[in-house]
Amino acid sequence: MDKRTNYIDKKVTDYLVSIGISAKLSGFEYLRLAVKFVVESPKLLDNVTKMLYPKVAEVVQTKVPAIERSMRHAIEVAYFNKGLLGLNDIYGCVIYKGDRKPTNSELIALLSEKIEFEVEKFLRKPE
Repeated sequence: MDKRTNYIDKKVTDYLVSIGISAKLSGFEYLRLAVKFVVESPKLLDNVTKMLYPKVAEVVQTKVPAIERSMRHAIEVAYFNKGLLGLNDIYGCVIYKGDRKPTNSELIALLSEKIEFEVEKFLRKPE
């Protein structure tokens, strides 16, 4: 793996853990893959159910409804445990007040957008 891919893998994992998504849940791995795919190809967010979920399902060899349901469950667990407030730490400002649970695509978009920005910054950094 190259530096960029390693950096993305680490950031996605770190962020999911920091917002209270348990690595024990299958939704963790599905969200992890989805965010990585969107960082690599942001157009996937334009049609999550027809493009992104099938791509994740193909990799993990399961059905699309299981992907969507597992992601939703993982987000729900984090929401009820107040872990999603960690989004504010990730962004360094208040973007999430804890008043409602984000959708799968909202969370994927928030994380992938932040990581895309950080990857570009990381790659520009002199060694």
